[in-house]
Amino acid sequence: MRRFHLLIRTNWISSLGAALFTCAGLAAAASIYLQFSGQSTGPYDAILTLLALPAVMAVGLLLIPVGLFLHRRRLKERLEELADKPLNTARAVAAITILTLAGMLIAGQQGIGYMSSNGFCGTTCHVQMDPEWTTFQDSAHANIHCVDCHVGRGVEASVKAKLNGTHQLLGVLTGNWERPIPTPVHQLRPAEEICNECHWPEKYLGVKLAVHTRYREDEPNTSYVNVLLMRTGGTHPDGKATGIHWHTNPNVSVDYVAIDEHRDVIPWVKTVREDGSEKIFVANGAASRDAPEGELRRMDCNDCHNRSGHDFDEPGDAVDRAIAAGLISRQLPFIKKWGVEVLRMERVRPSAEQNIHDTLTKRYEDAGLLDDRSRPLVEGAAKQLAKIWLRNIFPERAQLWDVYPDLKSHRGCFRCHDGNHVDGEGQVLTNRCDACHVVLSEEQEDPAILGTLGVGGGR
Repeated sequence: MRRFHLLIRTNWISSLGAALFTCAGLAAAASIYLQFSGQSTGPYDAILTLLALPAVMAVGLLLIPVGLFLHRRRLKERLEELADKPLNTARAVAAITILTLAGMLIAGQQGIGYMSSNGFCGTTCHVQMDPEWTTFQDSAHANIHCVDCHVGRGVEASVKAKLNGTHQLLGVLTGNWERPIPTPVHQLRPAEEICNECHWPEKYLGVKLAVHTRYREDEPNTSYVNVLLMRTGGTHPDGKATGIHWHTNPNVSVDYVAIDEHRDVIPWVKTVREDGSEKIFVANGAASRDAPEGELRRMDCNDCHNRSGHDFDEPGDAVDRAIAAGLISRQLPFIKKWGVEVLRMERVRPSAEQNIHDTLTKRYEDAGLLDDRSRPLVEGAAKQLAKIWLRNIFPERAQLWDVYPDLKSHRGCFRCHDGNHVDGEGQVLTNRCDACHVVLSEEQEDPAILGTLGVGGGR
């Protein structure tokens, strides 16, 4: 060991290699300990422990013989010089260096943990994705880590995510990135690797009651209620699948071809049912049952639940919810109509709140509807409308109303279930409304079904 120590000290390259190898090895051991003790800080731990640190160790090992080879002419002379010198100082310096660098590498792991945090993803790294970050904080998945869905676990997932993000990094550095951010994300991980970590798509959920309170664009903001029984369905205990979640049954498959980037135009659909029977449905006018040119994709959760973590509102829906929740007073004449109109007006974010306040106030003032009683209600409505607008609209990023539609809706269903997709025997791919839901009440102001169910109506 003494001779090996002397050999390493004969030149700075070998000394550096030994230091790198030792420090990286200690840091790797510390990282493994932290992960096995339950202190893992995110998916990038795997890159640090299994890729980065071993790579540093390998480089360190390589530098030792490289240094000896490059300085081979003075090797014997240097060994003789070092043989007469005590090793205490060298050992002390080596120990201090090792401890310092090991501490730095362990601290670096905490930096890796920060890189896995939502704050880093939303406010430090992907600053061009302000709209997605804003809506994420107001979504049902706000307590989920971004990396759990967008990166995944293990070295392979982490490396793949970083490779996919390389062009995004270049775009951020140069300012050359698309506005708005294009969707869908074609490199998104499969739903079974994302959604199925928490959800059980084949579970039978039966029917779900959906009550939607809406308001008309008239002076009294007349309320009406749509009551639906959603045939969510799923997989029965006997293995048979029904309802909307039939599409996620592991014993069936739905493949489709989209011929546009947004997956809105789908001329070809193939279904394989539990018994193995296969049907191919093509849009009217298609001469062949063969799959056309385009993106061939197997349907999964993301084809309908495309905005589950970053959902943007429609202005009418957002105003309806605010009125139903009592955040905007229904006593204000025309507030539904004028509120939607104010939301759809063009403006910039820095002055948006003041602009919305002034515009709505002037609307009521011009109509002779602004007095001491209504003024506080108008003030409150303006604040809520500003919150809605700021949550959904980012003009500098070309994020406007309707840019990111939610496909968990008629728009999503009608891409295939439009009544125009027919198989070889003339059977139409079903477009019956009751295949997905049963309408118990539609646009009724005080539907009797709510009393029967013991559910209150609109406010």
